Amino acid sequence: MTEVISAPRIRTALKGTRGLAINGGALMINVFVSGVGGFAFWIIAARTADPAVVARASAMVTSILGVTTLSQQSLVVNLPILIAGSPRPRRVAGHAYLAALAITIVTSSVYLFIGTRVASGLTYLSNVRLATVFILGSVMWSIFSLQDAVLTGVRRGRTVLAENTIWAGCRLLLLIALPLVGLELGVGWIVGTWLIPAALLVAVISWYLFVMSRSPLRRPHGDVQLHRRSLFAFLGVEHLGALTNGLVQIVTPAVALTALGAEAAAPFLAAYSLLVVTEVAMGTFSGAFAVEVRRKGTASRNMIGFTCVLLGAICLLAIVGAQLFGDDFMGLFGPQYREPGGAVLAILVLGLPASSLRSLSSAANRLRQAGWKNFAQHGTYAVVLFVGYAVGDIHTARSLAVCLVIARYASAAVSLQNLRELRANRAFSSGRTTSPWPPPWRPPSAV
Repeated sequence: MTEVISAPRIRTALKGTRGLAINGGALMINVFVSGVGGFAFWIIAARTADPAVVARASAMVTSILGVTTLSQQSLVVNLPILIAGSPRPRRVAGHAYLAALAITIVTSSVYLFIGTRVASGLTYLSNVRLATVFILGSVMWSIFSLQDAVLTGVRRGRTVLAENTIWAGCRLLLLIALPLVGLELGVGWIVGTWLIPAALLVAVISWYLFVMSRSPLRRPHGDVQLHRRSLFAFLGVEHLGALTNGLVQIVTPAVALTALGAEAAAPFLAAYSLLVVTEVAMGTFSGAFAVEVRRKGTASRNMIGFTCVLLGAICLLAIVGAQLFGDDFMGLFGPQYREPGGAVLAILVLGLPASSLRSLSSAANRLRQAGWKNFAQHGTYAVVLFVGYAVGDIHTARSLAVCLVIARYASAAVSLQNLRELRANRAFSSGRTTSPWPPPWRPPSAV
């Protein structure tokens, strides 16, 4: 009798979530597939190259990701929502690509100029070849991540999954093949195995999106018209938040290398990369949630409940898994990673519930174009983290991890307040059909 009653209830609870489950699920699987490939990559690298080389390569990749965050994260997180409701999505995507390229070139060059002079742990980037790889890698990764945002906006989550699965496989093959042909795995080659497959996939996906006649960007996806000045003001505030978030991503590996040294920082950076992958997965699902809300013009209770339950389940699995199997998992990187890496991982995953709140709050704020609320979240996180770095004893990996967790919960306190305000608005929490959110702009003459 229980099964007969529960089945209809389950179907009712899941009503209206199919599009979110397919698109968001594919994006989450994509992140985890890429993450598993990334872990395998760093495990092989750790067992093949010197720990100091692996630590510098990991820091360089993290810094490239940080530079792209500084440059175009505001575009990556907002482009899917803009495309999902745009009558001219191809034009929106093209302008986003050009802006991201220009900003990334400037940001990566400034980072190299300042970072190599301020942080002793980054002096290896003074090498001309590595500096060139860094700038080219930042530009390539900027477009690689931006095209995933475009595909998310046109609900091609499965294409994103296929693209990143191919990239992860090619990256592993290159890492294995390079020593077999007599090349030594230095920092440049390790980072190059990430960027070479990405460059090829950028060419293929760009052809599909902008050249092919069957491109999903060639047809309208909505009729939402936004005032240009309001849109630019919103994106400007969002970019301030992205700058703050990117600054954190760049500073953290530099602090770890400087405070701990290259070899001691390797387990911390490996554990930190696991945390980042999980947070990115939750963020992509929150982004897919925002795309579905933009398409439907409202967020039903079912969509909100489904999203919250899924994100909560991921946090719980990660925390339990890290406590029970963290040492064993980190030991896959090598014996020197096992105990210190497992201890750091067990601390870092405690911040995942706070990260899930922040990602969902950020997606909801973007739908309302509440850019200052997102900036408040990012700013709180950065201020608390940097204060922790300044006044705390950060000469151990565990103390660095504690600083990161405390900063995440400080930011979550702001996010929770934002979510409470949104929940009180029936346009967000009810299943009624409402006008597009935010409402389309109309010129004064049309009023």
